[in-house]
Amino acid sequence: MTENMKALVVGENKSTVIKEVPIPKNFLPYQILVKVAAVAANPTDWKHIDFQIGPVNSIIGCDAAGTIVKLGKDETEAKYISETYGYKVGDYVTALCHGCSVLHPENGAFAEYILVDPALSNKFEPKNSDGFESGKGLGEVVEGGSVIDSFEKAASLPVSLHTAVVVLATNFAKKIEFDDPSEWQDSESTLLIYGGATGFAQYFLQINQLIKGFKNVVTIASSKHESLLKSYGVLENFDYKSENFLEEIIKKYPNIVNIMDAVSTMETFTNSYETAKKLFINEKVQVVNLMNFDVSKINEDKRDESKVAVTSTLLYSATGLPVPFGPVTIPADPHYRKVAVENIPKLTKIINNGSLKSIPIKIQEKAGLEGAAEAIEGVRSGKNSGEKFVARF
Repeated sequence: MTENMKALVVGENKSTVIKEVPIPKNFLPYQILVKVAAVAANPTDWKHIDFQIGPVNSIIGCDAAGTIVKLGKDETEAKYISETYGYKVGDYVTALCHGCSVLHPENGAFAEYILVDPALSNKFEPKNSDGFESGKGLGEVVEGGSVIDSFEKAASLPVSLHTAVVVLATNFAKKIEFDDPSEWQDSESTLLIYGGATGFAQYFLQINQLIKGFKNVVTIASSKHESLLKSYGVLENFDYKSENFLEEIIKKYPNIVNIMDAVSTMETFTNSYETAKKLFINEKVQVVNLMNFDVSKINEDKRDESKVAVTSTLLYSATGLPVPFGPVTIPADPHYRKVAVENIPKLTKIINNGSLKSIPIKIQEKAGLEGAAEAIEGVRSGKNSGEKFVARF
């Protein structure tokens, strides 16, 4: 294997550049090296570029699927990885990494090779011998609702799926077990998801059904996604383009005590907070967001901490490392790491037994790293609606 590879990195003036860089060397114990076959874009990618969180020349991207080419840095680590996770060279995996990282800018998903933590990855079995989606060319859409059996489908999983399972386990205190639970963990309250058709929400809803978390879920999303959302167990969907949709939700579902902001822009976060205040009866309403927002983001005259509890999640904490994030550094969170490594490997079961279904995927018109750049721009400009943008290598 050569010493160098091509990667999509952060350029000057918030640009992206394809460069030749060294293949990353193991910087943590028990990492596996994966040859990348497909990647998916997430909002966090362009935000790291546009908000200048990721340093210049850092490799972009968090979601990748590919083939294991090396286990650990030596034979001892390889033996441990094989015995603990059941991995071997040649296995197909989908994996998470922190792209645009300040601590390790040399590692990111949008590259020919990626170093990943076996505890933050999942094995899958492709249908075709080459691992790619059959009968779908560049620029085509892969409909959702099928088994995860290709690089393209698998690449759509890590950020959305891993975040979903950690949020359910930590923010909502739900037990993650997939062995046919008999009773709902919460059959009394109603959960509201703002942005029900996002990639995160589509996987969240599926896991929630499989573990029997919240029995009653309502969503806010375009009405064009209504049948899909109801197939995931949603009681009712409210179109965000309809007039007074938030007031209608409050009137119809006064027992909402948790709001999941699956979009997490300032607009949706503010709307979620105001809705939570109006829903308060005698129990604080929790608003969970995906952008590490706290109550300081709400104007002081609009805050009411006696009625609303704001919590968040940051999947990068699953690495067990500190997370430099803009002007602040979020300390390493051992509890978050523990929850992640206990629950993310459990997802392999539902990926391979067909319980978890793929979400809609748009294969980019360009292949490889040019396709990855195209995917970032598509997500940045809001061209994706209820689908993941994936680049095939």
